[in-house]
Amino acid sequence: MRIIILPLSTASRLIIAQRTSSHALPPRFDDRLAQRAHNMWTSWESSTTWWKIKVTKWGNAAMDRIPYDEWSLKGVPRPPVGLLPTRPKKWWEFWKRNDDLRDREFLMQTKRVPLVYPPGLIKEHEAAEFVRQLAEKSLPYHFKYMVLSLVGAPLTLPVALIPLIPNIPGFYLLYRAWSHWKAWEGAKALKRIVDENKFVLEPNHVIEAVYRSEAPMIVDLPGISNGEKILLEDSQVATLAKAMDAEEVQAELHRALAQVRIRMKKEAQQKMKEEDKREKEDLK
Repeated sequence: MRIIILPLSTASRLIIAQRTSSHALPPRFDDRLAQRAHNMWTSWESSTTWWKIKVTKWGNAAMDRIPYDEWSLKGVPRPPVGLLPTRPKKWWEFWKRNDDLRDREFLMQTKRVPLVYPPGLIKEHEAAEFVRQLAEKSLPYHFKYMVLSLVGAPLTLPVALIPLIPNIPGFYLLYRAWSHWKAWEGAKALKRIVDENKFVLEPNHVIEAVYRSEAPMIVDLPGISNGEKILLEDSQVATLAKAMDAEEVQAELHRALAQVRIRMKKEAQQKMKEEDKREKEDLK
């Protein structure tokens, strides 16, 4: 496994967790279920049934609104889930939970994890600290919303009484609970790697060259005056994915860039409204 940090703007960064052959793990039970659900969703997208078309259109729009940090954390490899720890507890470890032992053994098998970053855009001392801050911020957030999604799912049971149409809100809340749980596990794995000092910093000039080649390094968005600048353009995504040897991350990069632009525009509009409000108050 290696972790790649990609700047999206001067204030936003995306992490990509790449699996390597040395860290290949057998698919977990929840991952197999998720793959089956994905296959079913793909078949719905090509269906001619009206409600399946509506559901997939709404669902894909909802997926695009999931924060890109959550998608990143879900991609971090996690230890296998089992009812028992992979090795028996020692007599002095009676107080430890099974998942703590499993995570510890998984971490011991992970000798060193490369932390790749473009050196011209991210300083050396900022790379590991960014991963630490992301993990520490994400742990309570995803645990909270995992619990809220699980609590809300049973409240949608009356929808299941409607004939012919499945309980879409309930399925969505269960998916969000699983998604938050997976992101929470990814954040926990990153936190352990940082705490155990497993990262090896690897500045990558090939990735940095992509930022400097096809488009200006810094791009201003129309109507944005809050100082934040876009560093990556959609036209560079395919080249960047090829430089990382990760063609599968293109959709994730496009989604992240779209979310950053939406956030920047909303912040600029909110700032303009506050300035107009202050000007009106001053006139009074």
